[in-house]
Amino acid sequence: MAVSRKIFALFIMALVMVSFSVPAVAQLPVKKPGTIKEQIANSTLFNGDKLDKDILDILDYASKFKGTRYLLGATGPNRFDCSGFTSYVFSKFGYRLQRTSREQVNDGKVIAKNELKPGDLVFFNGRRAGGSRIGHVGIVTSADNENGTFEFIHASCSKGVTVSKSTEAYFDKRYVKACRVIYTDVEEAYGADLLIDFGIAKQEDYLLYGKQ
Repeated sequence: MAVSRKIFALFIMALVMVSFSVPAVAQLPVKKPGTIKEQIANSTLFNGDKLDKDILDILDYASKFKGTRYLLGATGPNRFDCSGFTSYVFSKFGYRLQRTSREQVNDGKVIAKNELKPGDLVFFNGRRAGGSRIGHVGIVTSADNENGTFEFIHASCSKGVTVSKSTEAYFDKRYVKACRVIYTDVEEAYGADLLIDFGIAKQEDYLLYGKQ
């Protein structure tokens, strides 16, 4: 009986020692969503600096193909047609464009001519000018929004990959529209109203629910 009491006493002492040796688990702070601007700053998807760098890298990469010859249906890297060139360049940076220029106009948000930025896609008629039929695409390299003019790199039938100006007679009368594939923030990409309509953001304080 005495032996069993000693064993029980030792067992109690061991439990007490273990309880003192195990540190208390710290309570993790609860993360709050924060405002849209705060989340953009912390987001790997909608980080403005990252996207600006993407645009510069895309244009730099595209320029490496200057002089590459045109071939209808070619997707690179030794030959390109116009949409083959844009889709090839963007794909190297994780942006998947559809195959044809008529489809690529739906790969981004339509942008007015006087709101263009480098990296936007611009669309033109093909050989026959007039109307809304799209037959050619290029990537904006620079834009003068005050005058509504721009320069763009594209795969031209006659010159291969080259930089042209929107003021050139051939392109001036064939311009149709433009779209933006690379956005610098959430609101620009989707619009504040759309974020609110889908319950992603609240009207009163413009918060995103549970997004970090």
